[in-house]
Amino acid sequence: MKKSFLKALIFKFPALKRLIIRLRAALRRRRFKAATGGIATDQKLVVFGAYSGRQYACSPKAIYEYMKSCPDYRGFHFVWAFVAPEDFKDLSDERTLLVKYGSPEFEKIMAKAGYWVFNNRLPDGIAKKDDQLYIQTWHGTPFKRLGFDVGEYSGIADDKKSLCYSYITEAKRFDVLLSPSGFYTKAMTTAFGLDRLGTADKIMELGYPRNDILHAATREEVQRMREDIGLKEGQRAVLYAPTWREDALNPSTGSTYAEGIDFKLGLDLKAFMDTLPPDTVLLLRTHYFVTAGEDFSQYGDRLKDVSSYRDLNALYLCADVLVTDYSSVFFDYAILKRPMVFYMYDLEKYRSIRDFYFPVEELPGEVVTDERNLSKAVKKALLGADEKEKNKITEFNLKFDPFGGGASKRVCDALISASAQEKVYERRS
Repeated sequence: MKKSFLKALIFKFPALKRLIIRLRAALRRRRFKAATGGIATDQKLVVFGAYSGRQYACSPKAIYEYMKSCPDYRGFHFVWAFVAPEDFKDLSDERTLLVKYGSPEFEKIMAKAGYWVFNNRLPDGIAKKDDQLYIQTWHGTPFKRLGFDVGEYSGIADDKKSLCYSYITEAKRFDVLLSPSGFYTKAMTTAFGLDRLGTADKIMELGYPRNDILHAATREEVQRMREDIGLKEGQRAVLYAPTWREDALNPSTGSTYAEGIDFKLGLDLKAFMDTLPPDTVLLLRTHYFVTAGEDFSQYGDRLKDVSSYRDLNALYLCADVLVTDYSSVFFDYAILKRPMVFYMYDLEKYRSIRDFYFPVEELPGEVVTDERNLSKAVKKALLGADEKEKNKITEFNLKFDPFGGGASKRVCDALISASAQEKVYERRS
């Protein structure tokens, strides 16, 4: 009760939140230095984390799996940090240790590892030494504006000053920010305030490791993924993967979707399910910020809640159509050159809160704003992309995915390999 009250109070007064954030960061830095002082750096140890320890996913996963399988890195050891490491026991082996994200053991590993590979902002107070390399992969190409690029607004989880503080604090900490394209480089330079710091050269365009599998998956691998997800022979799949809504934040429980709408998903789910062909399954993937716990049993095998499914790329590879809104998932899915539908039921409201890096007219799929047109668009998409749509997706990929696959190797060659180490430290000094 007290904790919920304090969260609500901090949420109501942004200045109080900013003060608490700064005080907490200072205390954590002091504690971190006291707890980890004297720990020597191990240049053969790499620590990974994804989505604040919630998942085994994204570019950290791709880089880890490449290093684990490549003979060039057989002398390396690895650590994965999870909020619930007991849920990932199958990853643990003689070369891979699991630790609890944010724990004292995690802090000691952070002080020891020669390389840090994470896809979102690190906890306050974690301080990097000069002989450690922090590779920030981030978690997707941005469509909605981030950090310093977000305009003045109200109703967002962070006020503008707190948001910018968190981004620029991270920008000062990482050594390298991976980029898959020139568009991404330009957006992230201003979003993280790298232009303000004069450190835009921290961004390295090497492609996106998280997308390697989308370029290389075999038919046999996709078939195994379908079986693991529970898709039957001949079944088609529509993946619905919306992002979260800042203006629907509940400071006590986390973000939810707009209240009063079925499932808080922006649509009447039962009515939508009734419009899908009988051979089509809906794969529902909510954002990791969103509280779940809904009961989908009435839909039987025709709806699968895959929100906690480990491998998002597997969901892409098994889906015939993607339905999303402002989420970055469409940049990844476009690589497969399959149809996409953008369901933006709150377009003008969302644009006023967050805005975008480019017009919705340039999106590689049909944009709809109501449920009736959503159903029509999905039915059409299930027939497959026509030549005009395929050409638009191809042009989109040339701009946003110019490197194609093989990014994990390029990243390791450039930043972690024996031949790269001397150049990396030369570049940072």
